[in-house]
Amino acid sequence: MAREGTLIGDRYRLLGPAGQGAVVWHAQDERLDRIVAVKPLFDEPAPPIPVQRGAICDVVDEDSTTYLVLEYPGARTLTELLDEHGTLAPGLVARFGAQLAAVLAAAHDEGVLHAAVDPDHVVVSAEGHAAIVAGAGGAGARAYLAPEVLDGGFPDFPSEVYSLGATLYAALQGRPGAEHTPAPHPVAEAVLRLLHPNPAARPTMAEAEELFSSSLPRRPGSRDDGARRTLAGDYRCV
Repeated sequence: MAREGTLIGDRYRLLGPAGQGAVVWHAQDERLDRIVAVKPLFDEPAPPIPVQRGAICDVVDEDSTTYLVLEYPGARTLTELLDEHGTLAPGLVARFGAQLAAVLAAAHDEGVLHAAVDPDHVVVSAEGHAAIVAGAGGAGARAYLAPEVLDGGFPDFPSEVYSLGATLYAALQGRPGAEHTPAPHPVAEAVLRLLHPNPAARPTMAEAEELFSSSLPRRPGSRDDGARRTLAGDYRCV
């Protein structure tokens, strides 16, 4: 039975189910360093594929099961992805978290705040790389602001760490905030650390990057360069 971390066809590392109750997985193509969707084919009817616009990239036979590998949807905001999937796989949230934290940590090193970190300002490419876009008016959605900012304080580096945590929490749970404890998982534990009510107890953005990078699946014996690794060559569905 497929499960998180399983390697399909010596190439596609399963990151977790693509949405709640879906028989589709998010996976990392370890050959081309991209995100794909993997759907097992069964004799009985299966739920609709939540990535309807994805072209078929590959067909893999593994452990008496045939899997369709589909390309990940083109560049869209995280809000749009959550509208379609409901939630994202923990492994995918870790990947996005490491990528976003790396960008924000570099900005913090320069003394710069983004000040609008929320799903509307996170864009995910077809290759599965997350980026931050400029916020209109420099204000994020209220649901993603740190408690001290909602109480009238000024945004600062710890409050931006909280906003990233709230954004990633929404990706895991389908909603912002921490009213409901997510299922135990190293990625969920990392997200909750970013959401600590005490700003002084939150990790720095650079520490957040390390938390999520350490949660990424790795090939045995390989060195993972985390979110700072770049994609070599063009994206192709091959």
